[in-house]
Amino acid sequence: MRNDGVLDTLTSLLGADPDVADRDQIGVMIRRNSQLRGWVDAVDVRLTRRLKELQVEGRSEAAGMALTDQGRRSGKEAKNTENREQICAEFPALEDALAVGSVSADHLDVLARLTRNLSDIERSDLHSVGDDLIESATSDYVSEFERKTRNIIDHIRATHAPRDEAAELDRQRAESSIKAWVDKISGMHKTLITCDPIRDAALHIVIDAQLARLKQLPEHANTAFGSLQIDALVAAVSSTQPDQARIPEISVLIDHRSACHGRHADTICETSPGTPLPVSSVQRMCCDATIIGITLGDNGETLNVGRQQRTASRAQRRALRAMYRTCAHPHCDTSFDRCRIHHIIAWILNGNTDLENLLPLCEQHHHLVHEGNWTLTMTPNRICTWTRPDQTIWNKSQSINRTTRARSSPRQPDRDPADVFRQPSLC
Repeated sequence: MRNDGVLDTLTSLLGADPDVADRDQIGVMIRRNSQLRGWVDAVDVRLTRRLKELQVEGRSEAAGMALTDQGRRSGKEAKNTENREQICAEFPALEDALAVGSVSADHLDVLARLTRNLSDIERSDLHSVGDDLIESATSDYVSEFERKTRNIIDHIRATHAPRDEAAELDRQRAESSIKAWVDKISGMHKTLITCDPIRDAALHIVIDAQLARLKQLPEHANTAFGSLQIDALVAAVSSTQPDQARIPEISVLIDHRSACHGRHADTICETSPGTPLPVSSVQRMCCDATIIGITLGDNGETLNVGRQQRTASRAQRRALRAMYRTCAHPHCDTSFDRCRIHHIIAWILNGNTDLENLLPLCEQHHHLVHEGNWTLTMTPNRICTWTRPDQTIWNKSQSINRTTRARSSPRQPDRDPADVFRQPSLC
């Protein structure tokens, strides 16, 4: 097992004092702490593997039991460790990467979850693209690694068991349900809604519209967000005219080639948060839908929006939705529909409400720019630069996240090669 620089890393952390460190020094500590944590997680993997061997020989209890008893950890965490060992056994390079901090235990947990129900032949196909998985795990943050891995597995499954996408959506609709019960301990009433992606999108559109309205009311200035969400849900389903159903606007993003000719290798067919939809079903929906044509450039930037008007915020939101699944902050996964549309050049500073001056930001990162003294600039091709209050450039990268592309990492201070490993998402 590789233990490159572990002792030096531990010695460095023991001699460091976070209470008096500046930002760059804290960044070094975080990276070294991640390296050390990765090495410890890799040791857990090896211990689990040996426990399994001893169990087969009748010389030990099950690995999960030993980890729970001796490690004083929860059954869930013990199970996660067992799953990581299985993944490392299948992909040894991941174990080496974990030991030096190039990947995190979270990357292994994602892979374990996504491969849980693969057949032997599907798993064999996944091993054949193992190098791609390793490259993604060592270069991408967990959320992007999960998205790429899910796409790979979906492609493998489709190869071995082609399915009728429309029939799949019909199955999801048929299995949709609402369950309600009362928790006997807390007395809280609970409602579980299980539904297909299209009706789920419709539900959240009306809830989010009510949520935006309620947040503007002075009486809700100090209302907890969770409570406000419930108020929005109640307002969305309440109506003084029950015979007049409100038809919500649902935005579905589909490329022209898929809409006209069906699925292909680079198909985009999804709701605004990125939930994939069957192409055939969307083609059917287009018969009764209002279609807004949006022309994209080679890098995914919006060049032209059908029926665009200078003050038509709805058209601008449609254009931005075509480019962004989520908040434009490089490490944020808050969905587009929960974001505010931010003016790069503030309105009060004569910034125009034009597409090239607009960007979706969630509440947290909108606050970071307005009240947190961070600076955010954007080039015409939507390269964003995030600058900390101390004028240090933290990140400069392509902001468009509807299509997959590499993102640059936050600026790193000069350091020894042994210090190079993954840095957690920071703001």
